[in-house]
Amino acid sequence: MVDYIFYLCVDILVWLAKITGTSYEFINILIFIIGYPLFNIFLIIIIYWQYKKIKKLNKNLNI
Repeated sequence: MVDYIFYLCVDILVWLAKITGTSYEFINILIFIIGYPLFNIFLIIIIYWQYKKIKKLNKNLNI
């Protein structure tokens, strides 16, 4: 099952490379070296923002 999912993902990356006229490696770099870290940073910012918002709401409720 893991092999099937892996090769399905590889096929999708190859398909994206053909559509965009680039290479498999370039698509892989865009997704896993650039895209995924940016996505994680974005999620950390949202989590921090929500944390501050919840802290402010809790402070207002305690007064």
